[in-house]
Amino acid sequence: MDHKRTILIVDDEPIMHKILAGLLGDEEYQFVSAANGLEAVENIAHLNPDLILCDVMMPGMNGFEVCHRLKTSKAWQHLPIILITALDSKEDLATGLNAGANDFLTKPFDRTELIARVRSMLRIKAQYDELEGQKQELQASLHLKEEFARVTARHLEELERLHRVGLRLMSNLDTDSVISMTSQVALEIVPPANRCVMHLSSDDGQQLLPVVFAGDGSKIVYPTIGIERLVKHALDARKTVYVPDVRLDSRHSGLQFDDMRALMVVPLLDNRQVIGALSLCSAEVNAFAESHRHLLSILANQASVAIVRTRFFEGKARAQEQEKRAIRNLFGRYVSPTVVDRLVDGMENLGLGGKRQEITVLFADLRGFTSFSENMPPEDLVEVLNQYFAQAVDAILGQEGTLDKFIGDAVMAIFNAPLPQPDHTLRAVRAALAMQQIVADYHATAANDRCLEFGIGIHVGPAVVGNIGTVQQMNYTAIGDTVNLAKRLQENAQGGQIILSQAAYNAVKDAVVVEDLGPLMVKGRATPVHTYRLVDLNVIVAQPDMTKTECGV
Repeated sequence: MDHKRTILIVDDEPIMHKILAGLLGDEEYQFVSAANGLEAVENIAHLNPDLILCDVMMPGMNGFEVCHRLKTSKAWQHLPIILITALDSKEDLATGLNAGANDFLTKPFDRTELIARVRSMLRIKAQYDELEGQKQELQASLHLKEEFARVTARHLEELERLHRVGLRLMSNLDTDSVISMTSQVALEIVPPANRCVMHLSSDDGQQLLPVVFAGDGSKIVYPTIGIERLVKHALDARKTVYVPDVRLDSRHSGLQFDDMRALMVVPLLDNRQVIGALSLCSAEVNAFAESHRHLLSILANQASVAIVRTRFFEGKARAQEQEKRAIRNLFGRYVSPTVVDRLVDGMENLGLGGKRQEITVLFADLRGFTSFSENMPPEDLVEVLNQYFAQAVDAILGQEGTLDKFIGDAVMAIFNAPLPQPDHTLRAVRAALAMQQIVADYHATAANDRCLEFGIGIHVGPAVVGNIGTVQQMNYTAIGDTVNLAKRLQENAQGGQIILSQAAYNAVKDAVVVEDLGPLMVKGRATPVHTYRLVDLNVIVAQPDMTKTECGV
């Protein structure tokens, strides 16, 4: 029976120990636990794990500090650590990498992804253990002949270098950088080679795209270089293919380089899945030795793990960018650019459905618009309506309100959604006053026959807020009695008048000057609603009464 690898789970939540152990299964692994970071560090020598799965947010010593403590210890600097965290920003990733983490797993995690990450890290650990064993065996033979000792020392140096390269590859988050670094190291550790060729599978896993790196550091992408059939043979067989003289092999076709003779192709695999191939070329016949094959195989395995990891993070970054674009497309029509930026940073959920929360609703309707439109050409009517709507929208977005919809000659706005606003009712009041002031300024220069005024109603209360509609067509809106009452208040407001409900007044009573209108019967309610006319904000220097405006010439 194969020796089980030991996994240390570090988490202050006992349930996470059971979840991780259950997902991974005990057939391949044995599990040991630590309830916090300090316990893990103090007992690391006794536990002697092959891999650590460590939570980040823990009391006392957090996951970043655990990484730093262990990675600065010579005895444990090669122990792989996977941080399990709900943090997924690039800054958090950079902090973890700087602390020495080898990989990240973001909560909530997928079982398949968890198993793949654990196996990848354990493969690297197994390679290091094998290299360490070889190192010890080779060190024991240094008493042999001087020439043998020199070769042995060089081999040890190459193995140590490969391990350092593996760590550097795993700390890289860019696939192109991983490919370039791998090619450079391959040419350095195998001196007879003059070119390195990286064939990577395309996103659909079909096409192999060759990139040729020369010893002088140049990089060229070719549609084909003539060794594709040999590469395919190596990938189909899942093993290294060595051709002493490729020009004598019938599987080549139209070689791009006249000096290509010896060729070695090593598959890049992840759990038997083909990622691509790493090939070395030489101008000399039979230029590569068995030691070169061994070194290149180790490098190829390290590169495979690093490429899979960088592709995962790049795919995740693309998905986040798509979600950000979706947020901008959805909310860019409703809220100010500042609010959109904060929504993008918070990455709010865009799915169908809503949640119940308190909001302030503002309805504004142009008084007398129906009779105003009777004798006006449609083109002029649209121009006038757009001018008033533009003024209303400026006032709403100026207070970071959310423009819900236009309804004929009315506009609806909500506050405290999608982002929370502790002073949402006061924002709605300021928006209403600003709306009346902007209209007053417009009337000072507008023709008499184009002077209209808004009647405004404001109410605060619970509503269901979210994306309403279908997957193909949805709108961010609010639904509920709070919306209905705000609409009824607006219907009872005269031109230039702002009516507050009792709830709206209670929320801002220390900040406003009002006129008590008393009970008001509104459509759809059996009992009257107590209302107030908003006069102004309660400031030391009284502002002009913006509820009354006069037209200019």
